[in-house]
Amino acid sequence: MHTTTPSAQDILDAAAAIIVGDRADALSYARLAQHLGSTPDAVRSVYPVFESLVAALLARETAILTRIVVAHVDRDPRGGLPSRIFSYALSAIYEQPFARMLYLEDPDGLRTLMRVADGFGEIPTLSLHPELLTALQRAGMMRTDVDPAQVAALVDVVGAGVALSAPAQQLDAVVAGLTTVLERSVDADVEDTTPGKVLFAHYASTLAVARRPV
Repeated sequence: MHTTTPSAQDILDAAAAIIVGDRADALSYARLAQHLGSTPDAVRSVYPVFESLVAALLARETAILTRIVVAHVDRDPRGGLPSRIFSYALSAIYEQPFARMLYLEDPDGLRTLMRVADGFGEIPTLSLHPELLTALQRAGMMRTDVDPAQVAALVDVVGAGVALSAPAQQLDAVVAGLTTVLERSVDADVEDTTPGKVLFAHYASTLAVARRPV
C-alpha cells in the first residue's frame, strides 16, 4: 500500500499534539507515524535526525509565542518598557497549550527536549536577554543605574521559577507582582515607549524560526 509522505508542517503539528496530549516522553517516530496514519520510515524521510525534529519544533513554538508577545507589546501604550515585555512573555506561556504543558505540567519533559535539541541549532527563548535590555537602556526605556546583565539573570531565574511552581489560578497575581517590581526598579520614567516597541519588534524578528528538515 502506498503511504503518502507527511509534510514537515504536518509532522511538527503532530509532534505538538502528542506532547500536549501525552507529554514529551511519548514523542517518537512510531508515535508520530501512528498519529499521521503513516509509517516511521516516511516520517524519517522528512526528518532523518530526531534531534533536528525536536529543535525545529521548539523553535517553531517559540516563534508562535514571540508573535503573541509582539502583538501585546504593540497594542500597549506602555509596551516598550522592560516590565511590560517581561509580563507579556510570561503570560504568553499560559496562552498556548504546548508551552503550558511543558512549563506547568511536564517540566522534566521540557528539560529532556532541550537536552535532545542541544547542538542542533540555537533554541530561542522569551527571556529578556542582556543585549535587548542594553538596547532598551540606550533607548531610554530602562534606568541607567541598573545592570542589564544582572536584570537578565534575575528575570531568567524568576521566570523559570514562576513557570514551574506558580499555581495557574494565581498567575495573574504573580505576573502583576513581578511587573510592579520591574516597573519600580528597572523601567525608566518616560511618556513615549515607542522606541522600546520598535527595538523589541526588531529583536523578535531576529529569533530563530522553525527549521527546515536536515
